[in-house]
Amino acid sequence: MRAHVRVLLPAAAAALVLPLAANSTAGAASPLPTSAPQAAAATAWSPIPAYDRARVDHPAIYFNGCNAAREVLTPKPCTMANASAARTVLLFGDSHAAQWYSAVEGAARANGWRFRTLTKSGCSPLAMPISRYKESAPYSECGTWRTRALNGLASGAYGRIDVLVISSWQFHGVLPSWSGGTKLTGAAKTYRWEQALRTTISKSLGSATQVVVLRDSPQLPGDKPWAQRCFVRWQQWAGVHCGQASSKALLSSIWAAERRAVAAYPGRAAAADLTTAQCPSSWCGPLQGRYLLFKDDNHWTQTHVRVHLTSPVQQVLVAAMSRATA
Repeated sequence: MRAHVRVLLPAAAAALVLPLAANSTAGAASPLPTSAPQAAAATAWSPIPAYDRARVDHPAIYFNGCNAAREVLTPKPCTMANASAARTVLLFGDSHAAQWYSAVEGAARANGWRFRTLTKSGCSPLAMPISRYKESAPYSECGTWRTRALNGLASGAYGRIDVLVISSWQFHGVLPSWSGGTKLTGAAKTYRWEQALRTTISKSLGSATQVVVLRDSPQLPGDKPWAQRCFVRWQQWAGVHCGQASSKALLSSIWAAERRAVAAYPGRAAAADLTTAQCPSSWCGPLQGRYLLFKDDNHWTQTHVRVHLTSPVQQVLVAAMSRATA
């Protein structure tokens, strides 16, 4: 029985054209254009959500204290929907797990499931030493928080969980140990990633009947400020100028490692790729029609997640819940 699940989404806007050669650099962003006649001619154009709204189009747990800040060491699950329901879905991981919030919440409300969250920004749910974004030192607060979270899952401290949903930023810096050292690369990194996810799944199955691993969102060029400036400058042409090839935006080696980890738990874990279809013609850009998909260089807007991803996420979770209750 194959553990891998792949759900296809509607293709992005047909108007998206192939990228210009000048924007096809390997991973790094090109300097922002000094002139943009096309964008200047389109000043009346506005995306959904509008640029200012997109920048703060965060999951609800960013505003109520449920997404743990850096200094928080004790994990505390939050119940966000249907507190007295008989079936439970729990969303676990870093900000790239949290970005699935609106879709998972929508699925939970539609099906009458209790919805709980356990997230911490910058803290991968995978049991491995990591550094924070643009830092080299070990993210020790993450190590403490995650260890306690996994122990809670292993012991059943958070109660029965029918479906546990996991996702992680695919570009985390992985360290050889919590003492630090040079970040792992290549085969050493992917091997550590797979083993770490296996450990996380194994511990999670102490209280979770089913585990679903969602593939991470694409990574756009540059950093947060660059991406946000690029969206505004190029407007409806941002899909061409502010994206990059899927071979750079999505790490196939990491996804393969995640699928191997999931395959080690047949019947108990599944991997769902709802992301590849977001990159039509092997190009990952920030627009789908008038919808602005990203709030920065690597996080989806909640508007996009709610409008375009709730239905496919629900399909994945309904299937997982069916297995959990069989």
